[in-house]
Amino acid sequence: MYESHYGLNKKPFQITTDPTFLWLGAKHREALTTLKYGVMDNKGFLLLTGDVGTGKTTLINRLIEDFKDKVYTAKIPDPRLTKYDFYRMVSRYFKLPIEVRTKSDFIDPFTRFLSDAQQEKKSVLLLIDEAQRLKQDLMEEIRLLSKLEYQDTKLLNIFFVGQNEFSNILLQPENRALMRRITITYNIEPLDQTETGEYIRHRLKVAGAGYDIFSAGAVEEIYDFSNGFPRQINIICDLAMFFASQFEQRTISRKVVRQCRERISFDTIKRPEKPQQPIYPAAKGPLPAPSKSAGKQSPLTKLSVGIGVALL
Repeated sequence: MYESHYGLNKKPFQITTDPTFLWLGAKHREALTTLKYGVMDNKGFLLLTGDVGTGKTTLINRLIEDFKDKVYTAKIPDPRLTKYDFYRMVSRYFKLPIEVRTKSDFIDPFTRFLSDAQQEKKSVLLLIDEAQRLKQDLMEEIRLLSKLEYQDTKLLNIFFVGQNEFSNILLQPENRALMRRITITYNIEPLDQTETGEYIRHRLKVAGAGYDIFSAGAVEEIYDFSNGFPRQINIICDLAMFFASQFEQRTISRKVVRQCRERISFDTIKRPEKPQQPIYPAAKGPLPAPSKSAGKQSPLTKLSVGIGVALL
C-alpha cells in the first residue's frame, strides 16, 4: 500500500514471521548458538523462554531451518492435547506409519525410530511451542519420553519454548523431576534502544530502502512505545509508515509516531457508567430528531479520520 512511496519492494514490518527479515542481535545470536549446541550435543531437555513478542517463534524457525538436513524435527505448535492426541501428532510429524490407540502403539515404533536415527548419526528434536499451556499429565508423559536413551547417549532432545510463566510452572513441586532434567535454558530479553534502531534499519534495508525513513527522534518514540518488543515495534512502524505516506512525508518524525501511538494505545481512564451532566447543551425548543445515519460511523473510520486530522 505504501511501498512505492518509500521506494520499497515489500512491506518491512509485517507481524507474520518471515525468515527473510530475520535480524539477529547479540541476544538472539547467543540464544541461537546455545540452543544449537544443546541439540547437536544431545543434551536432552532444553528451555527457551521470553515474554510475548520477544521473537521466540522467529528464532526457533531459524533453528529448524539451520537443522534441516542434520536433525529430525517435529514442532508441536499448541500442546493443549490429550495424551493420545499428543502421541498421534508426534507420530505424524516424524512420519511414523502407525495408528495410535494405546501407549505401546506409539512407544515401540518411536523407540525404533530413535535407534535408527542414532545409527544415521542424526539427532532427533521434539519442539513444544507455547509450553506454558501444557497440562500436568502431559508434562509427565513428556518427561517419561526422555528416558528413551542408550546408556551413554540421549536419543531424544525435547525443546520447550514458552512464555516467562513456564519457569514458574516448572518450579512447582510436582514438576521437580522434570525441572532437574533441563540442561540448557535461555531467556530472551526485549531489545534496548540501540538494538531497536538497528532492528528497524535492518528490516527497511531488506525491504529495499535507500535511506533512513525513521528519524532518530522517531526511533526513540518507537522504543518508548514498544519497550523493545519486536512485535510492538512492527505494529507502530507499519502504522506510522502508512499514515505518513498519506501526507507525502518521506521521512517519519517523532510527531508522526507519537500521534499514531496515541491512537492505538488503550484508554486506561475509568469513565462513569452514566454521565453526571446532560450531554446536550441547553437549548430552546425540542432537540432535532437524529438522522438515520447518525451513530453508524465505524470505529475504523473514526480512527482513520482522527489520525488524518492529527497529522495535518
